[in-house]
Amino acid sequence: MMKESFDIAVKLTLNLEGNNVYTNDPDDPGGETKYGICKKYNPTVDIKNLTLDQAKEIYYQKYWVPAGCNDVSFPMDLCLFDSQVTPQNDPNLPGGGNQEILNLHPEDWHEYMIFRMQRYMRCSKPKWVKGHIFRVLKLCEEIKKLL
Repeated sequence: MMKESFDIAVKLTLNLEGNNVYTNDPDDPGGETKYGICKKYNPTVDIKNLTLDQAKEIYYQKYWVPAGCNDVSFPMDLCLFDSQVTPQNDPNLPGGGNQEILNLHPEDWHEYMIFRMQRYMRCSKPKWVKGHIFRVLKLCEEIKKLL
């Protein structure tokens, strides 16, 4: 069963991802991207012609559910979802992303987000670090408004 906060999470993430802007930055390891959905992790999706409804279905099935967002409280579900969208997996760590941060046993969503920024500092390409840190800070601001 989908939680009400899924729509909130998608809206926040889409704002962070540039909504429906199509990009194909050669420096972006995800390749073609629209609505934050990238070709690398969704090779069968026609990214250029992706609709919002299709993006939401992908987000629910491939990001929200696997991140365990239905099983945690608000606003941790928003944090896990957005982190699943931009995981910055460390090739030296199996699983990476959310699981690595959760293995640190954050006390609350604030600490989770601090661990997430530390992870970006360690795992993001230099070109993207500042943007990833600002992403987390913007998401924190939006969550505070919702609380």
